[in-house]
Parts: sequence; structure tokens; C-alpha cells
Amino acid sequence: MLSSLTAFAFLNGIAQPCSSQRTTTGAASATTFRIPGEFEPTRALWLSYDTGHRELTLSLVQTLLPYVKIKLFVASQENAHAVRQLLGERGISIGDIDFFTNPLTKFFLRDVSSMALGSNGRLSNVSFQWSDYGLPGWCQRRYAGNQDQIKHCSGDSGKSQNGSSHEIARLTGANILESKLFIEGGAIEVNGKGLIIANENLLKQRNPGMSIPSLEKALLALPGIRKVIWLPEGLAEDPQGRATIVGNYVAWGTGGHTDEFVRFADANTVLLAWPDDHDAALHPVTRLTRLRMQRNFDILSRVSGPTGERLRVVKVPMPKIIERRVFLSSAAERAWSQEWTADFFPPQERRREGDAVFQVASASYLNFVIANEVVVVPDYLNHGTNPATQDRVRRILESAFKGRQILFVDAISANWVGGGPHCATLKEPLTSFA
Repeated sequence: MLSSLTAFAFLNGIAQPCSSQRTTTGAASATTFRIPGEFEPTRALWLSYDTGHRELTLSLVQTLLPYVKIKLFVASQENAHAVRQLLGERGISIGDIDFFTNPLTKFFLRDVSSMALGSNGRLSNVSFQWSDYGLPGWCQRRYAGNQDQIKHCSGDSGKSQNGSSHEIARLTGANILESKLFIEGGAIEVNGKGLIIANENLLKQRNPGMSIPSLEKALLALPGIRKVIWLPEGLAEDPQGRATIVGNYVAWGTGGHTDEFVRFADANTVLLAWPDDHDAALHPVTRLTRLRMQRNFDILSRVSGPTGERLRVVKVPMPKIIERRVFLSSAAERAWSQEWTADFFPPQERRREGDAVFQVASASYLNFVIANEVVVVPDYLNHGTNPATQDRVRRILESAFKGRQILFVDAISANWVGGGPHCATLKEPLTSFA
């Protein structure tokens, strides 16, 4: 999971921009900005190299580079040399990539912030509050009443991450719009014309004690947002942190990021993850997701678009559920340890060291990246999905994104930890205001 991004420095001797100005969403200056839809023109995509996701990073760079400028974070100068060599071995022109270095760089850049466009052609960075995907609340529920365990579990979540979006703003020459919301960029889905889709369960978890009216007020204070569409829950495969879904099925997720289950294809078209009848009948996790998506579909079908007409809701098939057997180890030192341990589960579940559980990947075709003339989609042909299903997904996306190439990359390394290609990229929009 993403941690902190600090002390950025340009490689290649490029001068750093001046310090960014800072305002608060809801202030007068914020009203001149809007968060654009992901389908709008892209100036650049930011990625971060992580050895744990090496293949996905290289595949994304190779696939996206013909369509958009790539800006790539690396951990060190030595790391930059290794990455350049890997890219060169794939025949990728490194001269077309801007490299930046940061010793604390992590993989999921999407969750740092969202970028907004100003009516004067300026770029702004919306800076959200950071709680490491709601980790303190998860720890409080897991270790209710045990303050030492809660503190140990929570670690340093939130202490340094809040400054990361400010650093990215500085590098892009953007000013900063502060939001009081605890949220991540993967949970922000907008149509660029005033609509935002919000996961009610996730927003309440990230912001304990805030009522729905208070949360809605904070969302409406975001740049250009005029209406909130509340959906109850996300995918069952995407729980908060490491948790039991049902029975012995567990997963490691975000708690319901919108980029896993609901995306705008244009200002009036919503794509919704939709498990097939056959799959839902065979697997309890898929069946639970289907029930959740049915509720979401019912809500979205009643919502009006920016010019008063109903939104067009398009169901997008989900891949066949991906699972692996995991044996629980002893207690981990921190809640974000890579190990699956009995200590992650509440006492009433009676999990013990050595128990076997089945980890389900947070797999979805909707965690795609849009960059000008291309849509890069997760590929599940090597993970059990029927080719006919993926071909159906391709045709649906070709219809939704007319004129764009639909390309696939394997993203399984990110799926196991609650992410995907969209999570691994941060969109820098073209600085124009439509």
C-alpha cells in the first residue's frame, strides 16, 4: 500500500518549480477549478517503479508510452540505472520518459490526490487527508480497548503521507486545494461535469463520526462538484485491509474504491462491474458482489445526468474469481506486513496459526487506465477467465470508448493487494478548461 512521497528531486538536471500556493476547497478560488473526467485529454501519466510490481510497471510504461508522456518515480539514482537498463532490454526509448527520484517512493500513486483544472489554464492538486486506507479505525476495531496494540498496529499512518500531494503539486507547478476528507484518489470517480460517485461505506469508515450530510458537504466542496451519487458498497473482493469476506474466503483490499467497480466512460455513461449469473451461482464471494452491484445498478438507473437525462448504465463482466490457498503465520510486526497472520482477524473468528484460508484477488476489468487514444485494461486470460468473457469486455469497452485502442496488461501482482493499473498511475490532465 502507498505510504509517503517526500524529498522529490529531478534527475537530468531539470529545475524544480516554485513552491505551490495553498487554498481550501470551498474557498472562492476552488470554485474556478474542476476535477476532470478520466476520459478527458491527458498531458502525462505518473508512475512509480516498485520491484514487487516490476512486470506490471514495465508493461504499463511500454503500453502507454506511444500515447502519453510518462513521468516515472524511482527510489534512487542506482535504482534509476537499473530501471533504464530493464526498459532498454524491452526496446523502450528511455529518452521519452522523465525520471524523478525519491527514496520513499511507493507504487500506488493514484491514491495520493486528484488533479484539477482551472479556468485560467492552471493545474491544481486536491490534497486529501491520509490515514493509510483507514488503518487506525481498522486497528481500533481489531484491538478494541487495548491502546498499546492499537498504537502498535497503527504505526505512523498519516504522519508523512499528507505532504506527498504537496510535493507532487510542486513538481507540476500546481497550486494546492486542501480537503478535510480522509480519502484516496482511487475512491474519486467524477464525470467532469459536476457529478461524483461516492461509496457510502468507505467514506464513513475513513471519516468516523461524520454524518452523511457532513460527508456530502465535504464532497460538494471539491472542485467543480455539484451532485453526489451515493452507492452503498463496492466489490466483496475489495474489503478494508486484510479481512474475511465470507466463510474461509479472505482478501486484501481498500474497502471499496470506486475504480474497482464503477467508472465513467463519458459524462453520461457509467460502467458497472457485473458478475455473470453462472459465476454468481457457483461462488459465495461472486454471489455477494452480484447482490451489491444489483443495488448499485438500481440506484444508478434512477440518477439524472448533467443535462437532466438519465445516466446510461453499462454492465461490464467480471473476470472469473481468482483465489489461492494461504496458511496463516504468527503475529506480524505491523498491520501492513506482507504476511498473512492469524492476528489480522478479530478474536471471534477464532483464526489460529497454521489455519488455511483462501485469498481472493481484487480483480476487475474496471481498474483500467485511460490515456488519450488508449484504454489499458487488466488481462485475466492467464488466470482462468474464459477468452469469450474477455472478448465481450473488449467489445463493450470499444463501444464505450469509440476511437480508442483497447489494450490489456497482466496486473495480478497489484490485484493481490487491492489494486490494479489505474491505482498505479496518477493522471496529469491537459491544462485546458472546457
